[in-house]
Amino acid sequence: MENKAWEACRLPRPISSLSTRRRRAEACSATAFKTAAAAVVAATAHGATTAFLTHHTSSASSTARSPPKRLRQASEALLAPAVRAGSFVGLGLGAAASVAMAAVMRGQSRSRDSLREVCRVSTPRTSLRAESTEALPDPVDYGSADPEEYTLTASSLSMAPDVTFMLKETPSRGSSALVIQHRLVSESHYQAVLKLAEHSLPKFDIYNLATALFTCAENAKNDELIARQIQSDKNFIKLFSQTKKKTLEMMQELDAQTMATVLWACARLNIFDSELTSAITADATQRMRYYSPKAIGLLVFALGYSGIRPRPNFIKALVTELMGRTDFTFEDLNLVVYGCMRLGISDRRIMEKASDIIVRTKLDGADVVTLANLTYAYAKLEYWDKTVFGVLGQRIIEVVDEFDPQGFSMCSLGFAAAAAHQEDAYGCMEQIKAAVEGRLQDFSHRDISTLSFAFGKFANLNKKRLDSAEDSRAGRAFFRGYVDKKQEPIVKAIKDEVIRRTHDSFTMQELNLIVYALMRLDNRDDEFLEKAAKLFRRNASELMTIEVVNVLYAFALSNYLSLELVEAMINEIERREMWKDWTPLEAAVVSYSLAFARIRKEDLMDKIAMQLCEKVREFSPSMTAMTIWGVSVLNCRNNGAQMISAVIEEIAKNPSKYDPSAITQCIFGAAILSGPSSALWIFKIWFQTNFATSDFNDQAYSMLHHMMASVQAELGLPMKDVGLARVARTIYEESAAEMASEQHRTLSERLRIQQIPHSFNTVPPLIEGFPEATLVVDIAIPMLKLVIEVEGPQRNVIPFDKLMEKMKESRQDERQERVTISATDPIEAMSQAREYVECGVTGPAAFKRRILRKCGWRVVTVSFDESEEYIADALKKMIDKKQKTASEEAESQQLPEVFKEDSTVEVPEDFDPPAQSDVSAFEVKLRERHEQTMEELRLRIAEERGNVASASTFANHFEYRQWQVDLEKKLLKEMVADVVPTAA
Repeated sequence: MENKAWEACRLPRPISSLSTRRRRAEACSATAFKTAAAAVVAATAHGATTAFLTHHTSSASSTARSPPKRLRQASEALLAPAVRAGSFVGLGLGAAASVAMAAVMRGQSRSRDSLREVCRVSTPRTSLRAESTEALPDPVDYGSADPEEYTLTASSLSMAPDVTFMLKETPSRGSSALVIQHRLVSESHYQAVLKLAEHSLPKFDIYNLATALFTCAENAKNDELIARQIQSDKNFIKLFSQTKKKTLEMMQELDAQTMATVLWACARLNIFDSELTSAITADATQRMRYYSPKAIGLLVFALGYSGIRPRPNFIKALVTELMGRTDFTFEDLNLVVYGCMRLGISDRRIMEKASDIIVRTKLDGADVVTLANLTYAYAKLEYWDKTVFGVLGQRIIEVVDEFDPQGFSMCSLGFAAAAAHQEDAYGCMEQIKAAVEGRLQDFSHRDISTLSFAFGKFANLNKKRLDSAEDSRAGRAFFRGYVDKKQEPIVKAIKDEVIRRTHDSFTMQELNLIVYALMRLDNRDDEFLEKAAKLFRRNASELMTIEVVNVLYAFALSNYLSLELVEAMINEIERREMWKDWTPLEAAVVSYSLAFARIRKEDLMDKIAMQLCEKVREFSPSMTAMTIWGVSVLNCRNNGAQMISAVIEEIAKNPSKYDPSAITQCIFGAAILSGPSSALWIFKIWFQTNFATSDFNDQAYSMLHHMMASVQAELGLPMKDVGLARVARTIYEESAAEMASEQHRTLSERLRIQQIPHSFNTVPPLIEGFPEATLVVDIAIPMLKLVIEVEGPQRNVIPFDKLMEKMKESRQDERQERVTISATDPIEAMSQAREYVECGVTGPAAFKRRILRKCGWRVVTVSFDESEEYIADALKKMIDKKQKTASEEAESQQLPEVFKEDSTVEVPEDFDPPAQSDVSAFEVKLRERHEQTMEELRLRIAEERGNVASASTFANHFEYRQWQVDLEKKLLKEMVADVVPTAA
């Protein structure tokens, strides 16, 4: 049995791609866990207790930060007999095994078998590419969220129990206990206390035991190494066992302060004994009215730090005491609120009581630790009381120079999270930045990365709050690029400090947070990012899943395109098959990041589309919009129809879940990826009572118009007779008329010089026998039935696999020219990539060509770097040739009025949604027939789902969705033929 357990501890042969450092770490982990397991077996045989096990297993966990699965299973196998036998002295059945395994599992981070997410990643800003009304979604704040590894330690709370009451003489205490008590109080070092316990432990009463435990906890509060030394001391093991035994025996006789002191000391020493904690908590629930406010605070803090969530009865008793007593101070409530934050308990009554005391006392006399704790706890519990944050901000500003690095981190994280809700948070953050700027050399690497993240998050949320208040209806340029503005002093200070310490000295997680913060602060430093990119590329195999996602996102939104870095990240995604375990947020951000960088990795995007299709209800509206935007911009249509069908059906069934912006973005993506294939569900959304009266901006109307253009061109439905379509088209044409670039104007001028009749930046005329193309084009030449689209780099995408293959071939064949993309600016990189591979166009650009061809137009794409004069000469020759072959027709042909140069669309100042009375006869007929079709669709789907015989027809949901897409197309075709007979 034992030999089999040791055999299970053997590590599998390392994968060849693992670095030497990681192989050594895994080899060390095997040795360390064997040692830990042996220690457990030995401890079982000799009746050892918690501290001994914690010492040995902590040593193992410090050597190997994250045990592979087989090692964990082996350790559990070795512990199981001891747990069943209950042979751990003084801890109860299985308690020591739980402590040991908890210590073994603590600190897990990067392991080949256990790469797990530790921090969460940020939000792209809303912007619009003017050339194609291609709007970026405004998703949730994704990005390294408050770093969990920076969770506060117990030492951050300076309030300690008052043990002087234990010196009082009581009839039940003997003289020897009082003498021991005086000796314990006079000793300040744990070694002297444990020495006294070694010789006199049998004479210790419960108060002596609690005081000794308290002194050990005080010594360990700022030093983890001392805490481990205490835990491994044999005298402490006996001390704790005796304390636990007497506490459980005398539970009904003990006073509240003594029990709170014992539990507080256990929390400080990282001793988590469920039996002891549960017993004290149960007793406190019954006798809380006898507890002092400070004892209640210490008790809740200890529960929070140990992570043991109390029963609802305890919370009920706590609330009763808070509401019924007036002797609580903000120091007491600081402990209560902090403990609730650690437990994730956001009870409105508790927070209201705390807020009332904070506002009433103005935190007069509060130390910096209390201020930092309250700020951090309120933010983590997302309790946004503006008055409380105002008091906290004012007090922080008054004592800002007294904070230590951890206090600065806590305050900055708190006010960063409050930025979206607190208008006056800016002043406090500016004071924190000014105080931190000159002291960064005293901060640890973790402190610097955490502060960087907080400042970046604050800037991002503050901008979003200001943007939402402006009600801006104008789009922004797609490529943000580097914002040439005055650099914030704190940004320069952080970068200088990182450079002084060198990038290599930071962990990948710390460096990731810093790069992410610079992106949020709109600060692009090519030299800084280049060094970071090299490190991420070199250590790609050691990055966690969330770090890979963060890297792609941060560099994409910094507009720093390093194809070697992207290649390294994608290789890791494929090697580890990360997409199988992606959360919806991670899938959405990868889709968004690759689309923002214009990197078309089609097979990966197809997997993301499939995930959204199968798990559509797990995606939030913002995540859905991000994913669809990414897939549609990169024009990855393989799984587009199935994904769109699932998403649009979900929106149609739960419209209140989605805001108008998310709905229009999804409909825009539907037009690009699947055309009108999901038009039945889209009509259902359009025909809802409140949809036409939604607060749409110009972007939203333009995106709706793209779907209406698809329905008209690809189905033949006359959308001009639908009220909402008329409004959307008018606003779209007005917006597009203002988007002509200088290159468009130059080409139009060349055509005018050559006397080539054409229209510029307008909707082309109807060609007989074809539906009308209702999209604005760059140049239209009706005589040739030709549309010229001038494409800038924003409308191109890089075919990633083709370019990587080209680069690989050039490296292997010395005779070929070396294929390199040296530029890091996205526009320049795109230009260089076009020299080696054919770069396709974005989804919106491809959509426009598809619609124009359906409407009888030929489409020619002109690159942004081609000569306008050459193009004009070529067109002149084409027209001359046509005139010679059909001179009479050419002479009689008159250029329609719409083709006058620089023609624009006259539109009224404001638009109101069409009233119900304005609905045309065609729209009434369409609504009625659509309602019948939807009922038929519902019955067909219900029949298929209820058919047991067909259950085995579909291997997965994706295959079923393909069946539903085909059904929707069939029913849609029948509906169109009935509504518009000529369309059939």
